[in-house]
Amino acid sequence: MSTKYFLIRISIGAALGLAGLALIWAGYNAAFMVLAGVTAIAVAGLIRWRSGDQPETDERGWKIWAFAMAYSWLVSIVFVSILLGGGYLGLLDLSTGPALEAAAWVMSVSALLFLAYFNRRGDVGIA
Repeated sequence: MSTKYFLIRISIGAALGLAGLALIWAGYNAAFMVLAGVTAIAVAGLIRWRSGDQPETDERGWKIWAFAMAYSWLVSIVFVSILLGGGYLGLLDLSTGPALEAAAWVMSVSALLFLAYFNRRGDVGIA
């Protein structure tokens, strides 16, 4: 990780933490912001410690990321189509909020699963 990105991540964590402390001092319940700031600083330190002097990205990493996002997009489109079809047929009775929340969870989880799968596999492409 380059020093520039490390400092940006540390700065974001510090800004969140200080904003949370200022809000707590003003009488608001903003402990979550302090926790988010501390977490951001810890994650930045962990990434810096784990990556060392290795390059941040390579061509294979970008290729894996692109394939994982494409597969996640397809899974998400199929899921949203199922939600819409179930709503039109009367099989599902979801309001907008829970439907969007479910779609966001499917998008996030499928992206993480495909990233883990392709990283474990080592390479992507048409076989």
